[in-house]
Amino acid sequence: MIKNLLRDLSLALPATSIVLNGWKKFLSELLGRFIEFYSEKTGKEKLIFVLALLQLFFSLGSWINYSINLGVESQSDIISRLGSFFGIEPSRSGLEEVNVRTASNIFFILPCFLTFFFGGFWRSDWVGKTVIILQGFSGILLLLGILLPDIFFVSFIRDQDYYYNFNFYAFCAVWLMTTISAASLWNSKV
Repeated sequence: MIKNLLRDLSLALPATSIVLNGWKKFLSELLGRFIEFYSEKTGKEKLIFVLALLQLFFSLGSWINYSINLGVESQSDIISRLGSFFGIEPSRSGLEEVNVRTASNIFFILPCFLTFFFGGFWRSDWVGKTVIILQGFSGILLLLGILLPDIFFVSFIRDQDYYYNFNFYAFCAVWLMTTISAASLWNSKV
């Protein structure tokens, strides 16, 4: 078994440099093509590309936090205090923070991906209308989720049991900027 391992390693080690050189060449060509593609875009198209990418990024994350009380009392001895102070032993407060995605997360991810794909890589007359429709769909869902969170976002009984985290507010801000940028870009082309 060790003999076979040594034989396999003796074959794999010289091939490592070949594989790494291949990946280096591939990634440098990919980066070069992306830079060429990105440099052909106007300023507003670049802005929409970046904003749509951020919007897609924030739609993939969790938007809602809630706390669970585990009923564990914290230890107040000197060793526990010193351990938690130096980061060696976690503080056992009995409260656990949990991040969750919304119940309708796929309905935000799909339009965000399509906005990024069409708005970032396509040039045609119908792209502007499609991006505005996709942004409008996301906006309607976002508004309904804010007004009726128990139907679209979470299934908690009380509003005090959860709160929106940074990803939610960042998504809202980026969605607004993307929508305004897309509307101004394609209104100027009309």
